[in-house]
Amino acid sequence: MAKTALILGGGAPNATLMAGALVAFEEAGVRFDVVSTAGAGALIGLLYLAPAKGSPAEALAATMGMGVADEIYQHYPVNYKVFQKPGAVADLYRKMLQMNPVAQFLANQHGDSQIEKLFADWMQLCYASFCPTDLTPQSLGLCSAVPFLEDTVDFAKLDRPGCPNFYLNAYNIDERRMQTFASRQGHVTADSVRAALAFPFLYPPHAMVNPESGRQCWYYEGAAHDCLNYKALVDHEPEVTHIVVFDILGADELMRTPRDLYDAWMLSIIVPQVAIAQDDTKLFEAVHNKKHKKTLLKMPFDIPADRWETSLDWSRSNLEGLFAIGKRSAERFLEKEGALLCR
Repeated sequence: MAKTALILGGGAPNATLMAGALVAFEEAGVRFDVVSTAGAGALIGLLYLAPAKGSPAEALAATMGMGVADEIYQHYPVNYKVFQKPGAVADLYRKMLQMNPVAQFLANQHGDSQIEKLFADWMQLCYASFCPTDLTPQSLGLCSAVPFLEDTVDFAKLDRPGCPNFYLNAYNIDERRMQTFASRQGHVTADSVRAALAFPFLYPPHAMVNPESGRQCWYYEGAAHDCLNYKALVDHEPEVTHIVVFDILGADELMRTPRDLYDAWMLSIIVPQVAIAQDDTKLFEAVHNKKHKKTLLKMPFDIPADRWETSLDWSRSNLEGLFAIGKRSAERFLEKEGALLCR
C-alpha cells in the first residue's frame, strides 16, 4: 500500500516555523502514514501526534509561548524557559514549584494581553534565576535534559489505532552508529527523545538502556549527524511513495555574519546543520531516490529578507512571526501540492 511520509529536521529556534506549517496541514485535512524526525523536529512531531494537553493545533500553537517577552529578551537574550539549569537539586526545585499553586499561578500566562505575558515571563525569569545548580567545569552539558517533556507529550497516544509510524534518530556513542527508534516497536519514549535531543555542550549525553541490545549506552542528538532522517524511510518504509520535507535547513540565508557573541554561538549550532541537511537531501535524491523514484516535495519557508538576521532569536515576537510565516508558507504549498496529499 502506498504511503505518504513527513520529514521534520533539527533546528530548535525554528521549531515554530514547523509548528505553524503543521497547523496548516492539520486544518487542510492532510494525513501522513509516516513521520520521520531528527533533533527539534522530534518534539514538534510529537506535539503534532501525541500532545499531552489540547488538540494538535493547540499544542503546536503553544510553542509560541516558548518565546521570551521582548522587553526582557532585548536586555537578556537567553531562553531560560527552554534551556534550564541542570542537576538533581535543580530538578527538585522545579518539582517544588510545580506543587506550589501560588508559584504556578504567577508563572502561567492568564490572558493574552502584552502586560500579562510580560508579567508571566518575568516571574519565570525570577524562578529560573533563583534555581540552584550543580554546574561546574566538570559538567558534561550546560542544561537540564528537557525537563518539561512529560508535561507536553503523551507517549501512550503513539499506540492508538491509526497513528502514523513515528521515527526519531540519535547517535549511539558507545556503538559509534546512528540509531533509529520506532514507535511501532515501542521504542519512542521519554528516554529516547532525550537521547535524540542531547545536543553536544548544550545538553549532556543521555544514558539509557538500548532497546535493541539491552545494554546501557550513551547518546548524542541525531540531528548533529543526520539532520533529516531519510534513513528511517530507507531502512523501514519501502512502501512510501510521497515524501514531504520541511526545508528550513536547506536555506543558505541561515549562514550569515553574526550580530554578537551570543548570535555567533547560535550560528555555530545551526550552520553545520544547514550544510549536513543539504548534503543529506542531495545524497537521498542521487542514491536512494534515483532507484525507487519516490516523489520528494520540499516545502520552502517564505521568510522575508528583513527577518533572516533575527530568525534564530528566542523573543516572543520572533516566534509568533515565524509561526505565522510557517502557516502561510504551508498554505501556499498546499495550494500547489494539496491534491497529491489530501486523501
